[in-house]
Amino acid sequence: MTADELLRRLRRYRDITIIPSRGKGGHMRVERGDRVTHIPTGSGDLKTGLLPGLLHGVLRQLGLTIRDLR
Repeated sequence: MTADELLRRLRRYRDITIIPSRGKGGHMRVERGDRVTHIPTGSGDLKTGLLPGLLHGVLRQLGLTIRDLR
């Protein structure tokens, strides 16, 4: 799953806020209540996709699972 796909699926949730200007460099800040994480959106991440560990880490920080994205 690429960073764009992940962000598109996260936008479905009303309680998730995506802040592109708060991330450093090629990152976007994603907030869900008091939970915060950053998602890399650099050119390499868009082509190859997010590594499984990074994807699971981002979801864990937001309190979500892979099943929640379907």
